[in-house]
Amino acid sequence: SPEGGFYAAQDADSEGVEGKFYVWDKAEIDAVLGKDAALFCSFYGVTEEGNWEEKNILWRPYRYQEFADARSIPVEVLKQSLKTSADKLLQVRSKRVWPGLDHKVLLDWNALMTSAYAAAYSALGHEKYKEAAIRNLDYLHHSLRSAQGTWKHSSAQDAAFLDDYAFLIAAWIDVYQITFDTQYLHWAQQAVEYVLAHFLDSETGLFFNTGLAQSDIVFRKKNLYDNATPSGNSTMVHNLQRLGILLDRPEWREMAKKMLGVMRDTVEKYPRSFERWALAMLNETFPFVEIAIVGKNAQEKARKIQRSFLPNYIMAVSQTPDDTQPLLKGKPGADDAMIYVCRDYACQKPVNSLDTFYDLVNSQ
Repeated sequence: SPEGGFYAAQDADSEGVEGKFYVWDKAEIDAVLGKDAALFCSFYGVTEEGNWEEKNILWRPYRYQEFADARSIPVEVLKQSLKTSADKLLQVRSKRVWPGLDHKVLLDWNALMTSAYAAAYSALGHEKYKEAAIRNLDYLHHSLRSAQGTWKHSSAQDAAFLDDYAFLIAAWIDVYQITFDTQYLHWAQQAVEYVLAHFLDSETGLFFNTGLAQSDIVFRKKNLYDNATPSGNSTMVHNLQRLGILLDRPEWREMAKKMLGVMRDTVEKYPRSFERWALAMLNETFPFVEIAIVGKNAQEKARKIQRSFLPNYIMAVSQTPDDTQPLLKGKPGADDAMIYVCRDYACQKPVNSLDTFYDLVNSQ
């Protein structure tokens, strides 16, 4: 949406034909692009026969440089030609009947998008992804948070479900991991405490789908399966594991272990139906690498580390010593930021070289 949220869905069809808005036949492209059509069609795999129901879904079989070298043309000339052609086709497509759009903004799905953008920024470093994640959280905060501080599933539905809270908490943690703004941790902590007070089944240690505020529910169910989206319960395990370290809340880590204990036999028997549960079990088998970075260029080093593949790490970063964050407490910094590698708050001797850091991580 223009405000920063994400709509729920868009129809696959328009004018009763699936994909009509997006696909092309070669004759139409030839008519629009003229002499530039051959290059465009070759690059995007467009044929007379098509690749989907006698139409073409544009795709890229080649890299720019590979394609340019094969045709002995400068890569920048290729890119400019393709952009000019794409702009012409976009003008034509804009006159087609658009697919219907479901304008609902759902808290759980938006939180998942925030986490996706945070992961994309962490891996690729594109600022636009970080900005989208932050903007989406700002939008949710202003549009789906009630005056009492609780959250709504959507603008049309007052009470949020477990999935809403679980995915939102995960999104706050993920955005903290790319911004190191402790406000996100504060919000995540508040939300976990609310979930524990309103959704927890004290007998099993698992969570109900609905909170105590939803008094019209006859029977409170639990959703445990990881399907197209992970379950709120398995997501809460990850939240409790990560926040347990970031906020030094060992009781939350114990709650996560209890949940995994309840589900262990089921997950081992049907792992494909409980994939996020299985990942949480791996976090217990191979404990988190705790990374604390303190010093003037701490964020720069953090960004470089995030480009690497570290499957289960927790990171806290500050340009100056910060005793308010448990992972940073008592850790001095330097002009050339010091990197601390820890397990369960037991830390190796700090280093300032990234190569030495990787050696430390790989040796554990």
